[in-house]
Amino acid sequence: MNTRPVWLLLALCGLAYANDESQRDALKRQREAIESQHAQREQACLKQFVVTSCLEKARADKQEALQGVRAQEQALDDVQRRQRAQAQTQRLADKAKAAQARGDKPPTPSEGKPPRVVTPRPVTPPSPKASVPDRRPAEKRKREDFEARQREIQAHREAVAKRNAERAAGKVVKPLPVPPSAVAP
Repeated sequence: MNTRPVWLLLALCGLAYANDESQRDALKRQREAIESQHAQREQACLKQFVVTSCLEKARADKQEALQGVRAQEQALDDVQRRQRAQAQTQRLADKAKAAQARGDKPPTPSEGKPPRVVTPRPVTPPSPKASVPDRRPAEKRKREDFEARQREIQAHREAVAKRNAERAAGKVVKPLPVPPSAVAP
């Protein structure tokens, strides 16, 4: 099996990876600078009389600046994805060539991966009594408590009305005294 093209490809990917990492670090620093500048602008806005419009402008400027950073990050991600796909395609092509040289059948893409083991979960059917508790006794008890409380309230109202009636019947209300200025001389 000729491993030279694979190592060459991996070395080139390694160089590209190092370059990607330096670009990612630069984008990270750029993002941090944007965030820092935004924080400073927010502090300056808080000192102004019209705060809301200043903060909205600062947020819009921040989002606009971050949009460029996001676009660059997405471009790096796309390049990295393409490189991984190309490396995978190259590995599969090399395996196929090696298998053909040995006289074997060419490998399928799933042959290089270990088989996926799926363990079934135990299935327990829900029992009607376990899933829906019988609410009738609790509802009956709550209804009885409610009715007892209503009877207590009604009895209290009647007692207060009776007491007020007794007080009103037992008292003789005296009229107010006539002021001396109202009496004729």
